Amino acid sequence: MTPLFTLKYLIIACLGSLLLGSSAHGHGNHHDSTPKLNTNSNNKGPVIHLYREASCSCCTKWGQEMSSNGFRVVDHIENNMQALKELEGVPNSLRSCHTAFVGGYFIEGHVPVESINKLLSDMPNIDGLAVPGMPMGSPGMESANQKSDLYSVIAVYDQGEKAIYDTYLGSIRQ
Repeated sequence: MTPLFTLKYLIIACLGSLLLGSSAHGHGNHHDSTPKLNTNSNNKGPVIHLYREASCSCCTKWGQEMSSNGFRVVDHIENNMQALKELEGVPNSLRSCHTAFVGGYFIEGHVPVESINKLLSDMPNIDGLAVPGMPMGSPGMESANQKSDLYSVIAVYDQGEKAIYDTYLGSIRQ
């Protein structure tokens, strides 16, 4: 091999390591940010890293819901959510406004705490859970003036396969 050829592959390997090493949930290498949620610092439950845009109020409500249910929420303001979702392998068809990470899984969108607790208890061989869009009545999307939607929590497998994990009408599991 020529020195130039070797240098080229060394640079590519280093860049690849940086990209893999910066994975938001894989290595705990999270962006520094000042928490914007009113969370209970005395919570003893699992740590959940929430990534959201600063202006998203439903994301803040979802984080509050997680904290109210014992999770230790670490709030990250992210200016490029699409790049984060792309890096973490969140399928385009399942994307929502915020992305979280807990126990090595991604949590996309307004996934209810009951499904997250089930996920952490069962530890299935999946990449994560997603609630596509922003269904009314899901955590963070509650409204007294609007009817709750029927929605599914989707399990996402390594090769992009998807399956229904849970179904809810508002906050009630079906």
